[in-house]
Amino acid sequence: MNTIVEKLSALFTADKLIAVNQNTPVEYQFLADRINNAERKVVAIVTPSTLDELQKLLVFSADQAFSLFNLLSPGEINTAPIPANGDIVVIDLKKLNAIIEVNTKAAYALVEPGVSYAQLNDYLEANNIPFVVDFDKNSTQSVSGGISNRSYGYTPYGDHLMMQCGMEVMLASGRLIRTGMGAMPGSDSWQLFKYGFGPYIDGTFTQSSLGIITKVGIWLMPKAPAYQPFALQLPNEAALNQAVEIMRDMKINMLVPNTVTVASAQSDALQFADEAIEHISSNDEAAKKHQLGQWNMYGALYNIPANVEFLWQAINGAFGQIEGAKFLLQDATASNPVWAQREMKMNGKFNAINPQLAAYSSINVHFASPIDGDDAVSMQALLQKVSNPAELKIISQFALTWRTMMHQLQILYPTGNVEKLAQARQLAKQLIDDFTAQGYPSCLVDADMQDAVDAVSLDGLKTLKKRVKKALDPQSVFG
Repeated sequence: MNTIVEKLSALFTADKLIAVNQNTPVEYQFLADRINNAERKVVAIVTPSTLDELQKLLVFSADQAFSLFNLLSPGEINTAPIPANGDIVVIDLKKLNAIIEVNTKAAYALVEPGVSYAQLNDYLEANNIPFVVDFDKNSTQSVSGGISNRSYGYTPYGDHLMMQCGMEVMLASGRLIRTGMGAMPGSDSWQLFKYGFGPYIDGTFTQSSLGIITKVGIWLMPKAPAYQPFALQLPNEAALNQAVEIMRDMKINMLVPNTVTVASAQSDALQFADEAIEHISSNDEAAKKHQLGQWNMYGALYNIPANVEFLWQAINGAFGQIEGAKFLLQDATASNPVWAQREMKMNGKFNAINPQLAAYSSINVHFASPIDGDDAVSMQALLQKVSNPAELKIISQFALTWRTMMHQLQILYPTGNVEKLAQARQLAKQLIDDFTAQGYPSCLVDADMQDAVDAVSLDGLKTLKKRVKKALDPQSVFG
């Protein structure tokens, strides 16, 4: 380790190089907790502030005995694969954080990889630009990280990769390329037309270790003239089934344009109530204590006022058929703290989470299915049946997107607890095996669970990925 740090010290000043040891800053300690094992170890973190410095690191690393891992967002292990063995040097691009352009006519931004959702939102507010910043988990996530991870937020622009347009990427060789219309000379539509000419390759650099995104374009949602959020509280699984069935046609016809979420009372309490994690027990108790349904569906309408009113009548009529269901509207947020936090996310505002979660980390795994009520009930049954002898808490919600319902799971474990982390990993692997066997494949997992997904994937795609990896990173700079 000392040798690696000494070599890097010849390239970077002390303020851009951190040796991972007992004095590692707290913000990076989670990396060692999650990545280190008998086969691999994080030895240093580099924080370049220019593209020249990043290029210098990549070129230098080509013939070194360590691999590079790109940290996409602070405090998170995203889906970019972690090197399987050997020493690892982490790249943190937080100092490459320029907002290069916000185009108010065409409603897009061009940003560097260190720009967070909060930073972009602050820029818009400071300049009175009426656009909404869609985000997934929290304001500290990087915009580039959310896109790279193919995460989903909660507004109509919730599909982050779909709203991405144009990338600049540094390959393992240190070469810079621009995708889409950015590759065409004299083009002024880099952030306007996603596909450019020829093969569309932007997705190659998401959920992968094939290059480092150094600039990315993102389309921004103009604030809607009228906005009608709603929560539908459901009394049981039969009502859950019926509500998902009704919502399917509304999603396909784009009557409800945002990412609609459905969560149990227990999961809502784990995420948004100010209550000790270990005290949140049964779904019944959480529903009573926090004024929630057994299941809770969250959606919103965005349009001109007359259209929102018309669409709301259709929503009200369709879901009003469900026996025992109850609507909450925006005026109820003052008396229902959980609903208030959910509503903020759908309006592009940064919400608060359960402060007790600060002591926990999570393993994240998402499964995909059609938007189907029977599938929602079936996936919930699989979750309830899985062996969980350590009684780890699991945040569970369904996210209804364009044509897909994702079952999003967060397995919680106390940060830094090696035993609980091992148990969480085992539980995640079991869930991947069980859900896949029932036809619900993984569509997102944390980087340290990639092997479990690869183990149940078909050989054709795995072979293609290996060939692309060999072509773009032949010296395994990224492991």
